[in-house]
Amino acid sequence: MIEPWTILSSQKAFDHPWYQLRRDIIRLPDGRVIDDYFVSVRPNVALVVPVKPDGSVVLVRQYKHGIQKITLEFPAGTLRAEDPAIGAARELEEETGYAPGRLIKLGECFDDSSKNSNLVHMFLAQDCTPVGMRKLDDLEAAAGLEVVLMSLPEVADALDHGTIASMSSVAAGYRALRCLA
Repeated sequence: MIEPWTILSSQKAFDHPWYQLRRDIIRLPDGRVIDDYFVSVRPNVALVVPVKPDGSVVLVRQYKHGIQKITLEFPAGTLRAEDPAIGAARELEEETGYAPGRLIKLGECFDDSSKNSNLVHMFLAQDCTPVGMRKLDDLEAAAGLEVVLMSLPEVADALDHGTIASMSSVAAGYRALRCLA
């Protein structure tokens, strides 16, 4: 039978506005103690698969320094003290200049449940229409963030062939395609 681990103590190992790292001392179910299990404490995320009335899908291309690559993903960002649906609509507008006609919850997933604490809330946004200028944050503006339009078959191909490779975008993309079928 699988049992949860017991946290014997927990402390912040690193605390910065952009990143927090927690060091836990844990006891495994077999009694062994691990004194340096590190967890990235991250805020929850809202991710949205935006579809325009003509059926085209809105994505973003941007540089991700953690992997040192330019990625193709669905718009996403960290949640503030807000409902995940509101955060999804906000992130969509900030990154792309589009607003959803309606949002459908696709579910939730974890980015990396072994080492990260955050939850990703996934949404399908239908009938997305342009509403004005994007509102990129300083890093997005400096690094560049390109809006990309693709057809549903192109998105399916990009998911199948790894062009869209971020775990949360892959999960949301397949869930959205299933919902739209």
